[in-house]
Amino acid sequence: MIKKRLILIGIFVLVAALLGGGFYILAGIEPLPEDGNPDYQFGFVVNDENIRVFNFSSRNIDYIEVENNLMTYRVRMTDGVVQIVDYESVPLLAASSAGLFNSGSNLRLETVISENCADLGEFGLADPNAAVTIMSYNSGSVTFHIGNQSPNPDYYYMCLEGENTVYLIEKLLAERYLKSVMEYCDPKIYKTFVPFDDFVSLSVKSPTTEYEFRLATKEEIASSAVYFEGIAMLKPYAWGANSSAIEDLMTSMVDLKATSVVAVCVSEEDLVQYGLDKESCTEIVLGVNADPNPMEYNNTTNPYFDSTKPTGEKTEFTVTYRIGKVTDTQVYVMFDGREVVYTIPRETFSWVDWTPYRFSAKILFGEYLSNLNSLTVKSSDETWNFTLKNAASNDKDELRVQCNGKSINPDQFRTFYASLISFIPVGEGAKPEGAEPALELLYNLTSGESHVLRFYEMDARNYAAEINGVTFLSVRVTQVEKVFSDIQKLLKGQALIE
Repeated sequence: MIKKRLILIGIFVLVAALLGGGFYILAGIEPLPEDGNPDYQFGFVVNDENIRVFNFSSRNIDYIEVENNLMTYRVRMTDGVVQIVDYESVPLLAASSAGLFNSGSNLRLETVISENCADLGEFGLADPNAAVTIMSYNSGSVTFHIGNQSPNPDYYYMCLEGENTVYLIEKLLAERYLKSVMEYCDPKIYKTFVPFDDFVSLSVKSPTTEYEFRLATKEEIASSAVYFEGIAMLKPYAWGANSSAIEDLMTSMVDLKATSVVAVCVSEEDLVQYGLDKESCTEIVLGVNADPNPMEYNNTTNPYFDSTKPTGEKTEFTVTYRIGKVTDTQVYVMFDGREVVYTIPRETFSWVDWTPYRFSAKILFGEYLSNLNSLTVKSSDETWNFTLKNAASNDKDELRVQCNGKSINPDQFRTFYASLISFIPVGEGAKPEGAEPALELLYNLTSGESHVLRFYEMDARNYAAEINGVTFLSVRVTQVEKVFSDIQKLLKGQALIE
């Protein structure tokens, strides 16, 4: 039977910054001198009641290390903000992390449960549930252990490393050190997105698909109708992008809050289980023009705030996401290079299942007429070769077009060409096995590049569109048939219906 003695009636009272109490005893630390600098306290004093009291100042603490049954981690306070050592990009909950760090700032040891204990295992201290080390800048350090919960559920047993006296520590304090660091992580993803009007670029790259979009220039918008609402789709092969789809995507990612934090301090190898390794994940990079001033943006803290930037002048920023495994309820996500894995509700990232069709407003590259050197149109049994001269001239009357040696009305050809770069996709497309193209369009550009579009009959209403060897969209039969009809009108000099 372990002899229990009451040294002083009471319990541990811990008063810590932000969240109340702290409770630590540091072995081997010299007592604080009475005239010691309070900003750099680290050690014991004995008060008038002959109670040992330990004090430290956060200014004199290098780090606090927590080793429990879940993991080992270190935290450090810098400029009043607590951070995980070596993983400073991971944002923590301000109040909770400050409570974790400051819990030992004022410790009063008032009750001894067992002095000179012969069997620390009886209290769960031979193989403790947690070991906490406080390391000062002047090399002073202490480690204390947390054991089992006492019969009074409001307390846990504790002792100092190297000593065999058993004390009590309040449950509130003990359980701070029994948590994983993930429980201190802020589930709020801070970097909110700016309005759609400030969109610059977007890329979405997965192991199977790659999209790339950019904001069209004012000159491009003014000179060509192929841009829908100013967004150009560069990959996969479609030029006019569906702006509303991109706006929906951006809107879904404003003010994101994770449902949980599942991992911190992860290596690339560890990310495989979440589908977040580079080979498996979908990577999203969004470019925006954001005003780095003022401190608040849309009634929230401006995530792009930078006091060194001029007020009122927008700066381009990029934000990067990794999207991992998708379950029925959630998606694993990493954000902006932070070494932390979040889970987000699946419906927030519903667009990860979108196919290229959802992002496409037009089916072709939509090259400008001024960039065209020649155009070849083929049916299953006939070929039409269109050659152009002066296509890049600012004087529209200088355009000269021939088809198989026959002169073509340039205005009518402009109408014809506009229809060729305005094919609207109506759904997904799949090239039938062994099928021959019903229509082929070969665009030869002045740059020396060329693009080939082929259309294959899928069913009575739809043709699959193959763009530079890739098939993913479909168009109506009527759009393909109109090409053949318009060619006949061109050759006869008849007006085309726009």
